[in-house]
Amino acid sequence: MNGDRQLVLTLPQRQAQGRDDFLVSDCNSEAIGWIDRWPDWPLPGLVVCGPPGAGKTHLGAVWRAQSGALEIKAESTAGALEAVLGDESLSACFVDDADRADQEGLFHLFNCVAARGGALLIACAEPPARWKRGLPDLISRLKTLPVAEITMPDDDMLRGVLIKMFADRQVQVSPEVLSYISVRMDRSFDAARHIVDRLDAEALSRHRAITIPFVRDVFPEWS
Repeated sequence: MNGDRQLVLTLPQRQAQGRDDFLVSDCNSEAIGWIDRWPDWPLPGLVVCGPPGAGKTHLGAVWRAQSGALEIKAESTAGALEAVLGDESLSACFVDDADRADQEGLFHLFNCVAARGGALLIACAEPPARWKRGLPDLISRLKTLPVAEITMPDDDMLRGVLIKMFADRQVQVSPEVLSYISVRMDRSFDAARHIVDRLDAEALSRHRAITIPFVRDVFPEWS
């Protein structure tokens, strides 16, 4: 222990991921519109792309609750393919970070889901047409799907994201603090996550409330 600081254990935070918890603004309204349209999609899938922290995984959770889809992480694509092939009742899958997934496995997964008349939700940083690597046959199939892009947050979305991230940690901050942060921070979802993580950890270790003077102390470059 150092001075009045306290060791803080880094524990996983439970994020609220229901439909009502998803914040909607101009930057993501197209994506949530597509999710709300399911199962009336014109093609057997949808690509949702956007920067880290934009809510793609949250959207996937919302869609899985509606569709009963299997969630597939990028690093487990090959194993998940075996599970899908072995269970004919599985006809909907959500693939997170698909641009990092096993391309061959994702290609066969696409064909399997399409043959069953199911649906595939693909989450990635960039549209498939801009992937730096990719199996040509897979890319050609993914390029037939509609793409909903989540863009950088506007002012209302940025404040909403900050409120939600603090609430996920059961931390309340005043509107004045939110305004102080939002006009000084980098305008990205990733920046919001970093700021909330750091303020929460520092407040716990110092036994301090998150006030404007406290935020200035943690981020002196904003003074």
